Formats: sequence, C-alpha cells, structure tokens
Amino acid sequence: MGNRNGPATEEESTGDDEKAIPITRRRLVQLAGLGVTGATAAAMSQGASAGSSPDRLEIISSGSERIDYSFTTTDSITPIENNSFVSAEAAEESVVENDDGTVTVTGRMDPGYGDTFEISGDVVAFRPQTGSYRLYLNGERISRSDLVTDRTRRLEITTPDDGSVEYAMTTSGEITKVFDNGPLSAEESNDTITENDDGTWTVTGLTGNGYGDTFEFAGEVLDFSPLTGEFALKVDGESVTPHELLGEKRVYDREHSYSFEGVGDDWADVYLEVEENGKLVASTLDGATIDSDYYWISDDGTKAAARVFPDDRDAFQFDNLVLDVTIDGTADAYVDGRQSKVSRYPQPGASGDDWKGGFFWQDEETTTDTTTDSTTDTTTDTTTDSTTDTTTDTTTDTTTETGTDGIGIGGGSGYENIVTREDADYVVQSANGIQDALASASSGDIVFVSGDAVIDTGGRSMDVPSGVTLASNRGLDGAPGALLRTDETPQIMLRPQANSRVTGLRLRGHSPDRTVTHRDGISFDTPTYAMRLEGGDVEVDNCKVWGWPDRAISVQEAGSHVHHNYIFDNNGQGLGYGVAANDECLIEYNYFHNNRHSVTCAYNAPGYTARYNHFSPVSVMHICDVHDPFQGDTTIESNVIENGESRTWDNPAAEGVAGYSGGFDGGSLTVMDNWFFDQSTAYFEDFGAVSDSGNVYGDEGAHDPADVIPNHPGLGDRPWL
Repeated sequence: MGNRNGPATEEESTGDDEKAIPITRRRLVQLAGLGVTGATAAAMSQGASAGSSPDRLEIISSGSERIDYSFTTTDSITPIENNSFVSAEAAEESVVENDDGTVTVTGRMDPGYGDTFEISGDVVAFRPQTGSYRLYLNGERISRSDLVTDRTRRLEITTPDDGSVEYAMTTSGEITKVFDNGPLSAEESNDTITENDDGTWTVTGLTGNGYGDTFEFAGEVLDFSPLTGEFALKVDGESVTPHELLGEKRVYDREHSYSFEGVGDDWADVYLEVEENGKLVASTLDGATIDSDYYWISDDGTKAAARVFPDDRDAFQFDNLVLDVTIDGTADAYVDGRQSKVSRYPQPGASGDDWKGGFFWQDEETTTDTTTDSTTDTTTDTTTDSTTDTTTDTTTDTTTETGTDGIGIGGGSGYENIVTREDADYVVQSANGIQDALASASSGDIVFVSGDAVIDTGGRSMDVPSGVTLASNRGLDGAPGALLRTDETPQIMLRPQANSRVTGLRLRGHSPDRTVTHRDGISFDTPTYAMRLEGGDVEVDNCKVWGWPDRAISVQEAGSHVHHNYIFDNNGQGLGYGVAANDECLIEYNYFHNNRHSVTCAYNAPGYTARYNHFSPVSVMHICDVHDPFQGDTTIESNVIENGESRTWDNPAAEGVAGYSGGFDGGSLTVMDNWFFDQSTAYFEDFGAVSDSGNVYGDEGAHDPADVIPNHPGLGDRPWL
C-alpha cells in the first residue's frame, strides 16, 4: 500500500474532468469508479447484493489539499483496512456509536488518496458538503446529495424562567414549525423560516421566560447561534450542546497526540506536560469529546489537565516532546494512536507536581463565574466565533491584599470596585461577541466578558464607545478575570473613547516573555498597544497588562485615570512603555515590572502625575521617563521605586527618574516623597529644573512602604516575587 504521508501520485489531464493516474493499490478502486477496471467494479457490485449485504463506500481525495471528513449511518460502519483497493487506516479513522443508535466515522485523507468502508443502513450525514473529493458506492460514482438520506429530527429550544435567547439555525434540509408542543410550541410571529438561494433553510427566532420553540428539520445542522447563553437544546428528546448539534470535530495539524480513555468504575484525573512551544490543544481525535467543565490548558500551551469519565475519551494534540504524564485513577493512555502502559512519566525538564491539582472540577472553591444574570436586559453572545479559545483559565489572582481603606494596589483580590455579571447589560464569551456587543452598546451600558473566558482576539481592533464599560471580574473571590490575548502584530487591541472604562480584564500581547537588551536593534514599525485611549476621561483599572513590546497603555487625550493595575513585561528596544502619557493623566496604585520605561511622556505632552505606585527593580532602562526637551509639568510623588539594579549583563543600573538630559522647554518636574532604593541613581539631580523634596533612600528594609503609600500591603506581596 502506498505511503499516505508521502507525496501524492502525479496526475495528468485526460482532456475531460477525470484524471489519468498511474495504477497503484490505492488508485485501483478510483479507476474502477471510472470504468477503467470493469471486472473489479463488477466484483464489488456483486459483493453488495440488495437488501442483505453491506454497501461499500469509497471516498477519494481529488485535490491538492488534505481532506478531513465525517459521515453517519443509521446502522453500522466497518473500515476496510486490508483490501487490494483503497484502505482505511486505523491511525486516522475513528468510528463512534452515537447515543441515538447511529454510527459516525471521522477520518483524514492526504491529497490523491482514499478510504474504503462497508456500511449498512442509510447515510444521514456527510461532511464536508463541498470539496475536492469523489464518492463511489459499490463502484459507481455518486454525488453527496444522492448518497445522503435526509432524516427528520425534532429540535426543542428551552429557556429558564428568567432568561431569553435570540437564535438562528441553518440546515441542509427543510425546517418546519411544530405548534402542538405546549409551552415549547413555535410561534407564528416571532419565528421566521426562510429557504435560501443555495437550497439550505434558516430559522430565526426569539423565546424566553420559561417558554421555548420546537422545529422539525431534515438533513444536517450547518450553523447555530448562539453557542452559549440562557437556553438548552434537545434533539429527539436527548439533551445536546450547540457544539454537539453542529457535529463539530476539532482535529488539528500537530505532530503528536496523547489521549486518555476512562476504563474503570470512576473518573480519572490526567495531567500532561510537553516541551516549550508545544502548542498543546484539546482535540476530538479518535472519538474524544471536549467538555470545558473538565479540562484546562495553560496559557503557554505546555500543560494540560482533564477529568476523564468511564467510557469517555479525552485527547490532546501538540508539537515537540512529552515532559511528564500522570494518570490519577484508572484510564488507558494512547500515544500517537498506540497504547501506552505508563501511568507516570516524568522526564528531565518537567516542572514537577505542584501544578497538578486545585482545578475547578476538583476544588469547591471554583474560580468559574457561575452567577445567574437576573437583569432584564440579558443580551448574550450570539456569534459563532472560530477564534474563541475554549480553554478555561483557573489562575487565582492574588495580586493585592486589602488595606484598611481597601486601596488594593495593583488590583485583583482586595480591590473594591469590581464589576460583576449582575451589573452587565451584555454578557459575552468570544471575540466576535465582544465586538458585536460593543458595536451595539450605548453610553452607560456594561459589556461583561465571562470571568473564565480565554479569548484569542486575532487581529481585531475594537472601539469601546463613549460612556461604555468593558469589564470582567478580576479579583472577585480570587477570579483571574477574562483573558484577551493575541499573537498578531501590528495590533491595537482596544480603543477606548471618551468617558469609557476598561476594568477587570487581562490583556496579553504577542510577546509575553520578551526580554531585550541594549544590544537589540530598535524598531518603530509595529504599533502594538493593548489600549490606545483615544478619548478624554477614560478609566483603566483592575487590569493585568503584559506582552506589548511597543506600549501597554497609550493616553491620547486629557483627563484619563490609570489605576490599580499590574503592568509588566512590556519591553521593546526603543519602545516598551507601561503607560505612555501623550496627554495629561493620573497614574496611581499600580504595580509595574520589567518594562523598558514603566511610565513615559513625549517631549510636547502636558505631563502626568504618577503617585502611589510600586515599581520593581527590573527595568530595561530608567523606570520613570520624561522625554526631552520637555514642555509640560510632571509630578512623581509618593511611589516606591526599587531602582539601581541592572536587569541584564549589558544594561546599566536602572535609574529611577531620567530621560530629560536634553533639557526642559518651559516645563517642570517635581520628584517628591518617594522611596528610592538607590540614591545615586534616583534621577538626574544635576539638572536645576528638577524640584526634589521629601524623598527617602535605602534598599529593602530601610523603610516601611506604608509610610510612602498609605496602607501598602508590604514588600512580601510584590507580584513579581
């Protein structure tokens, strides 16, 4: 048999739509379908006598790209692995018996190859609907529409007493309303059914307050939205999720896989760690299911944990090598499709066992936001978003301790002004959902991103309209807050407008672990900001912002307030600012760490006030920057500034306040009542325009930080330690 992973056999045009292909074992059945080997085709037809014997289905890839497929029958499917024609391969085909008695196979074909199955019953679904493939039934070419027998199924959409949902569904066959299902009957007016130009059917509707809608539909469900919200679905009486309704399979192009099958009488917890850049993802490979309530993947894609139940399977795909595997319970493991008898496999470089435990399905103190939204406006995320990362983040945010007045430096636990789900006008869980909700929101509205959401925003740049709040729940009962992340550049993720607020979120840029030195080249060609505050009087609070080599927060208009955030690891040579104050603003109660400059302002900016902040000793260059020749008025007061430490071997010691060696052009700088760890590098004190008063000096232990920042929680709570 030919090598499926090798190069495709060369094909030559014959002048019509078919191809003349050199005869190999894998090609022979394709030629039979073309009438080239008639005896072979006849033999196959005789092997599928009407009514009793199974039919033989061949799927042939005819294009230049790999084909992922799935199909379902009402009876049985048997892969043909050892025949002289086109063989299915066990490593790439998975057959699963569904709860409704149907059977589904999923598989993959390289360009120019094919798979063969014996099937009984009706084929009731086949994906993809279109593509570069051919189908042969008992040696005869057949179209997908002729192969698939549309079956009629019943869909019920239900809502809780205090919830509602606006939905849309598209199917390959006809949709009809059901009017005799009591409170779940479809409505004449609220529900609209349309036959589309391409032959598909779409229904849109609205239901709520404990009522529902019922429809019968033929064929496959091609689209359904929303994927989450205050509703439940049943198909023919069986509860399903929107993902299950869509028959979604998630199989990725990764080098390796590790799957776990529950075989005992109880669940097993499994843990997997792979090398850096492993790009580990949850997968439906080999019939596995993905249940976001029982799995977790780390932000860096190197660790995964899951709970696998009896007769269920969880799978992960990844690149690079395995560092550690632990199975706590009874489960069979499969590595790249081959069974492994190892239940514990720590290798050199593994990070140990400390991370294995405390997940939300194991601990009563869950960080998942399960609060029921009781507001009358319960708009939910109604978009199908292929960029949504369904990984559940379980990090507990303990950035701060509560002072006697609740200052909550750095935000997180101890911060008092947290927005909750109950406050929201819109609740969203995807990048498209955020974008759509912000586009619909008006001044005074709150768009809340679910606290356990981890969302890849891709290349989106999203306006936060004037007066609108974009929020999550960072710090509420230890919750980490929603994570919005991107690996794309250039990028300006959020553009808050006048009087808007961004609060309780984590915003991670494309370079979360970047470290630059003075030897690195300077590049100004990537405008990569987490936030560009384009309106005046914007509030940014209780956020965690990192990985933006240009600047984390850029202030463009006067009056903005940046407070109670943790801003770190934003460093690019020549750039790398925590807060860039291009207009007057107040920066207070923040933790700053490992930025090139934690705060800065342009030479022609009006200046900024930075007070009650705690700056770590790790900085590429001086910590507080006043760009020269400076024209504005800046005040730096009552901060803890751990200056004087060299971050890398080729860096000088980081000064506390500097950057104004070119002079002042009518501006002023006041540096007062701060604690500098190193007096000799506190600032350029040889420039007469600096007003210096009340500052104290000395390294750790020399002073009480609460004397500088009232109710400071103490040096033991610095988040970078």
